[in-house]
Amino acid sequence: MWCFVLGCTLLISYSKAALQAVYLPSTCSSALSSTFTTSMRVQSSTALTYSNNVNCAITVTAPSGHQVLAVPRRFELEEQRTGACVDYVNFYDGASTGSPKINPQSYCDRSGPHNVSSSSTSMTLEFVTDGSARYRGFDIIFAAFTNAPCATDYFSCSNGLCIDKSLRCDSFNQCGDESDETACTAEELGIVDDNSALIYGLAFGLGSLVVIGVIIGVLVYRHYKWKRFLNEPIPKEHYTSTLRNYPVTKKYYKKGYQSYAYTNVASGPPSRMSNDFETDEDLDIGSRPTTPSSSASKKNHLQVPGAKSGKINMNVNAGASNC
Repeated sequence: MWCFVLGCTLLISYSKAALQAVYLPSTCSSALSSTFTTSMRVQSSTALTYSNNVNCAITVTAPSGHQVLAVPRRFELEEQRTGACVDYVNFYDGASTGSPKINPQSYCDRSGPHNVSSSSTSMTLEFVTDGSARYRGFDIIFAAFTNAPCATDYFSCSNGLCIDKSLRCDSFNQCGDESDETACTAEELGIVDDNSALIYGLAFGLGSLVVIGVIIGVLVYRHYKWKRFLNEPIPKEHYTSTLRNYPVTKKYYKKGYQSYAYTNVASGPPSRMSNDFETDEDLDIGSRPTTPSSSASKKNHLQVPGAKSGKINMNVNAGASNC
């Protein structure tokens, strides 16, 4: 609530670059290949579920002197039927499906691989599906690694592997044991907290509160002033003043309130206005009568011959009796 009023804003930016991603097509006319420097990812489809009747193979290649580690982030294929995989994934230790097969049995249903590593710079993934059902498929991370001891520009994983330092704390498990994603600092995560945005938000929010407070204060003051005005009688000296004209309202006109707003008496005989308007003498302990006066001297209504819509001139001719 307060953050909405004060315009609180926290700007966080991430300097970590996204991993190179490859999405398998629904049909493969030939084997696919991709090279990477430090890490990449391969997904089964661009859609939420993979296609039926897929038969694709992709070869990923790391830099010279490195091996390839495959770590699944998601793995969900169709269940086995009669003990056999109908949708499955295989890994090959080389640049084609003709290379030695790494896994002795195909991976299917939700029993995906834990970590799969090659002995060379290349690894080939094979993906095959039938025409019966479609599932979410897989999202597999591939990382280039060396074995310990690690060079100075490499991160030493707890499992003895060495990966590029740039992969440390990038939200992907390139070590295979999560050791590269533990005890991360804000600097390693690439999080930048821009306090200027928060300051601007607070300044805008406080300024808005001040403006709202001023508006409320003005409205309260006008309401108070109007109530005070209604509770005060008309001063006597205003009755003979030619400088003041008063509207015919319930406050000033004690007889039956008319629907018109003003009455002009610039011409015509003077009226007995002192009998029809309140004076200080009409009030009893500061309260105005709520009904018309019943005294004999105040029974006549304000008579305005030939009056037109306008204002009442409160000037009483000299010598005219108000009694």
